[in-house]
Amino acid sequence: MQVITIVQTKGGSGKTTTAMLIASAALDAGRRVTLIDGDVNAQLGRWRDSFDLAAWDGPKKPAWPDALSILSPPDSVQGLLSLLESEEAAGTDLVILDTRPGTHADTEDFCLLSDLVLIPARPVYAEWEMTHRAALWMDDLRASIAAGERFPEVRVLVIDAGPKIIDAATRDGGMSLLPKRDQDVLMEILRLDHLDVIVPHSKILEQLGFHGPLGPAAAANARAPGGRLMAEAITRQLEVAGLVLAGIDEVIPR
Repeated sequence: MQVITIVQTKGGSGKTTTAMLIASAALDAGRRVTLIDGDVNAQLGRWRDSFDLAAWDGPKKPAWPDALSILSPPDSVQGLLSLLESEEAAGTDLVILDTRPGTHADTEDFCLLSDLVLIPARPVYAEWEMTHRAALWMDDLRASIAAGERFPEVRVLVIDAGPKIIDAATRDGGMSLLPKRDQDVLMEILRLDHLDVIVPHSKILEQLGFHGPLGPAAAANARAPGGRLMAEAITRQLEVAGLVLAGIDEVIPR
């Protein structure tokens, strides 16, 4: 079983969106997924409620996938360890822990019980500081662990990137199209250990609470009259999510 903890030092940084995106890809790959919402705003914990309340106009809303569960975190490290053991015994393939903003001891406990710590990073100057702070936090946590003790892999995931950012990162000469400040930020992010995929900005990402897991949403829209364009947009986002999952599998093989 793979265990991923998603961290950032500031709210609104894309942690919950990242969790939903990875969960969608894992479900589409036939895996059983459990999400644990440790964030104070509980947006991930309300994902199913948001989906159930969403008024779909046209397509028939699919059922919530049986292979996706959402839980609240236990009150203790031992409780979390017991929960992870029970999830593995039940055949869960992937557990994703969302965390509250800031550098908290309970978040560190989540990290130390994980296989991978994922830091979502929006590649803009205004948010670079918090990504840098999160990376330093993980370095400090690693330094506090005794030599030879297990420590999770740590990776940055570039998310919510505009076309110029993607061109800068993937095309020869693309970097010159960015303002100098944005060039510097992107280069600093890419110097960190990162997944080799960039998640583009998309309206679909902003509406994951409405759409629910992407695979069932794409299929439902594809079956509906006039739903082809929406189905294609969701499918493109699901393909990106699949690349993120493939990158995770390379770092922490199943």
